[in-house]
Amino acid sequence: MARRRWIIAAVTMGIALAGLSLGLLGDEPQNKADGYVGAKTCATCHEDVVTSFKTSGHGLAMAARSKDLLDKACEACHGPGAAHANDPSKTNIQAVPAQQACLSCHPKAEALMALNLPAHARNNIQCLDCHAPAHTPAAAQPLLKAKPRELCGKCHATEAAQFLMPFSHRQGEKPFECTACHTVHGENRTGRLSMEKGGVCLQCHTDKAGPYIFPHPPRNVEGCLACHSPHGSPNPKMLNRYRVADLCLECHTDVPDYPAFHDLSKPRFRNCTNCHFAVHGSNHDSLLRDE
Repeated sequence: MARRRWIIAAVTMGIALAGLSLGLLGDEPQNKADGYVGAKTCATCHEDVVTSFKTSGHGLAMAARSKDLLDKACEACHGPGAAHANDPSKTNIQAVPAQQACLSCHPKAEALMALNLPAHARNNIQCLDCHAPAHTPAAAQPLLKAKPRELCGKCHATEAAQFLMPFSHRQGEKPFECTACHTVHGENRTGRLSMEKGGVCLQCHTDKAGPYIFPHPPRNVEGCLACHSPHGSPNPKMLNRYRVADLCLECHTDVPDYPAFHDLSKPRFRNCTNCHFAVHGSNHDSLLRDE
């Protein structure tokens, strides 16, 4: 019995010593077995890149979560580095991170973009088409290669040109950033605007928000875009038509007693808002003749 106890104690001590030795060595043996070598090994050749990453937004965020996470950051994007460390070559390392590398930490973006922004997916828009690599300086936040309007304008040239029209959305002399209204990763079911049916417009144009007892129906159906061009227009107030009457008559073709009462040959009837000036809604008159 004593001999058996001694054997059990010896085996237990051996296991404990083995665990202690592995603890002192860290997880390097396991990493090497899996092909991972850690950031210190990467820094032997890419010291400037590793140092730059540690002070970047990505690096600081990882360090705040776990020092171990930061040590694995290089290979989280570029893949296991053991083969590359033994034989530096562009063929045995993922020099440009694949899309899946980003989505392994940002899975929400993939699901939302595929559902709400299928055009981006169809045209094979990748994360690094807009975002700067994590270890290079970003021209704009969040980690963008350029300002949003410059990035978006490369593909959306028509919309970018509309900001140069006489009447457009500007912040002083500069056009609005696209992300002021649009959500680029599709973070809602509309997939493009950050709010539905003019809601995004009302974040700034609060005086048009209402609610009204007698709302203007097109606004509730199509939103502000029923009458206004969102990016820019040659017409005052960014309207879709130069003459207000032409815009109104796109819907109001059945004006009572027209043309006997609303005689368009007379100047007073060529501008509907002379009488119906509460075009966004009214709390007093169903015909929008009083706010």
